[in-house]
Amino acid sequence: MKIKLLSPAKINLGLWILGKRADGFHEIFTIIQKINFSDYIEIQPAEELIIEMSIDERIRANFIETPMEKNFVYRGLKLFEKLTGIPQKWKIKIKKNIPIGGGLGGGSSNLASVLKWVNQYFNYPLTSSELKKIIGQISSDAPAFLENKVAIAKGKGEKVEFLPLENFKNQPITLLIPKGVISPTAEIYKKVRAFHYSSKEEIQEIEKLIKTPFLTFEEFLKYIKNPLGEIFLQQFPNIKKTLEILEKMCYKKFFVSGSGSTLWSYGSLKCLEELDFLKKDYIIVYTETV
Repeated sequence: MKIKLLSPAKINLGLWILGKRADGFHEIFTIIQKINFSDYIEIQPAEELIIEMSIDERIRANFIETPMEKNFVYRGLKLFEKLTGIPQKWKIKIKKNIPIGGGLGGGSSNLASVLKWVNQYFNYPLTSSELKKIIGQISSDAPAFLENKVAIAKGKGEKVEFLPLENFKNQPITLLIPKGVISPTAEIYKKVRAFHYSSKEEIQEIEKLIKTPFLTFEEFLKYIKNPLGEIFLQQFPNIKKTLEILEKMCYKKFFVSGSGSTLWSYGSLKCLEELDFLKKDYIIVYTETV
């Protein structure tokens, strides 16, 4: 038996911060959109739990080698084993196309994709809410990958509601991934200040808007904001300068996904092909929402 899974990336359609929580984390509100840019996962039975990684050469500079025991999938399966009493003996190969530290949620997606399949394989020993809870303990982003729908994420990101927004599917997206840049997410959160916060009333308006019937994807882009993205660009002025140049040349607004480092824009921006310096310093990916 050999199972093959697609593990999709995501972009954030805005990220709002409400304040700091008692546990030291920040309370956020974000809208997570899956895209057709994926890691590939193979699962087969084995004598013990083994996770093997292979890396697409394009993202080699955006990858950090870590011990297998720290891998999200490994940790998730060990927690699943502890909670259910079902031994997890698999050889899992993950081909990484999604860069680390790019704000695209690759590791979280790997975790959700594998744990969702394993839970189904063993006839659902964990309920949907239990599965969300255990993967949310490992990665706050992970619950948003349990369904291929737009996700509203609250709390640290682990409280998720899925929306079947047909108008948000199959929308062209261009990703611009800086080579060799891994966003220091923890450091960026440390630079959040009170003026970055949004009010509850603002969040309520955004939530009402995203649930409006017949709202188009392009229309919603006018309302999004992301203070983490602003902080990221302050930390990497060369990327900020590139973004400003591209917005003038392509007549399109670029957004930061999560806390960086990936920039994205609406449309299939062939104007980027004319800029030789981009090919040296950035990975360009043309994709679409799913």
